[in-house]
Amino acid sequence: MRRCCEVRKNFFFVNKKEAKKTLLHPDCGAGTPVAQFNKSFLLLFFKKEALTCLLLLISVQAQAATVTISNAPGIPISPLLYGVNYVWDKVPEVEFAPFRGSMREIAHASLMRYLGGWGAEAYDWSNNTESEFRKSGGPGAMPGAAPEAFLAAAPVPSFITPSKAGVADPRADEDIARQSATLVTQYGGRVKYWEIGNEWWLQGGAKNNTQTRARNLENYARLVAAVAPAMKAANPSIIIFATADWVSPEDITEMRQIAGPAWDSVDGISLHTYCGTIDPRRRCEDLPAGVAAVRAASGKQMIYASEWSVTRGLNLDDDGIMNAALTVAALRDMAFAGIQLGAYWPPVKIVDSSAFVSADYQAPYATGIAFGWMSRYYEGEALRTGGDVPSVAARDGKIVTVIVPGAAPGPEHVRILLTGTGLHEVVSAQVLYTEGSGRAGRPGHVGILPTVLDDEPGGQYAAFDLNPGTPGRGAADEIALIRLD
Repeated sequence: MRRCCEVRKNFFFVNKKEAKKTLLHPDCGAGTPVAQFNKSFLLLFFKKEALTCLLLLISVQAQAATVTISNAPGIPISPLLYGVNYVWDKVPEVEFAPFRGSMREIAHASLMRYLGGWGAEAYDWSNNTESEFRKSGGPGAMPGAAPEAFLAAAPVPSFITPSKAGVADPRADEDIARQSATLVTQYGGRVKYWEIGNEWWLQGGAKNNTQTRARNLENYARLVAAVAPAMKAANPSIIIFATADWVSPEDITEMRQIAGPAWDSVDGISLHTYCGTIDPRRRCEDLPAGVAAVRAASGKQMIYASEWSVTRGLNLDDDGIMNAALTVAALRDMAFAGIQLGAYWPPVKIVDSSAFVSADYQAPYATGIAFGWMSRYYEGEALRTGGDVPSVAARDGKIVTVIVPGAAPGPEHVRILLTGTGLHEVVSAQVLYTEGSGRAGRPGHVGILPTVLDDEPGGQYAAFDLNPGTPGRGAADEIALIRLD
């Protein structure tokens, strides 16, 4: 029998009355008993010479919130959903190594996008500099990582070719097509995924001015018609994405008509799926329907959420735990949309409450830890969940992972219904929290989440407490990670 803690000698526990529950350590195998305990009191003490193991069950009087897991077949989750943007003009070359290290160790990023935004429209590929219109730090600004340094470290890379000049004036299309083909010749053997522009045609007033939008759309479609075939001729094995707005599939229909036969050289659509605003068209939960409409309009199945995050206006706290919870839910919605590639923006430096790590790359933030949980454990098939509290679930082989963002203020007793799912054991249980709200950029903390298997008339549950506000667990909302077998 596996044990949570190997206790050699001199331990003591108090149990006033036998109960029908088994307390599990996060690293225990399912059904491994540590002690039978009463709901109101259990405390284990061990001497220093023993392997320390202290588990405390906190009694909660609130009514339990139940999570249910569908046993129906799920939606396949693409491993490339967990990418990040390398924002070239915010992370200089001298910081690229710690940036890459934090994206690997904290976020477990599976893809990196270069040059991570508008910098792609201002970048001089010949000398690793930006043009004046985007040089955010002035003439002395430090350059970001050059392509070769980026490719040496990126797990799976994606590149962006420029579109700004062609959107402004179609006479630039041939020059851009030649430049793009040259880049593919140089890097196409190592870079499979390419975007034509960084949705530049949707900028410069196009979102609010119908005439500007119509002109930019036509010019961009003609640019795609010139550039995509040239890139495919340079390397037929690459995947090319045209850019569009995920809430306006009618634009894509028009773009496809203008591009004509050259549209066959386009493999997918790149979308900036920022979501969660009060705009009813851009709610995260509407991503599956929106992406389905994009696929129907474009005739393409490949979708790249090349920039995405939860809208900043929803980050009502400064320490990022709310953004972390919303990010977990948004990734679930993207998985249900069948999005194949994703790149989070911004992972560092620009917005503290949305960042994965501190500006010096030393302190993991809550959103980065939560993203890393998703990239490591939200894999295989995305499962539907229901019940009284928001949750996400995924099945990978025999293991089901359930992540529960704390949704209620104060203590919340949560239980996951196992009956009917084929699940019987808790493999591990962790909790993510911050030490209260206030100063931006508070580090995230991960701790053991005391969990019980609870047999009640309604079935068997894996039960735990969130947001207790006790010493060592902070005072803000918490996020639970439960792995079941």
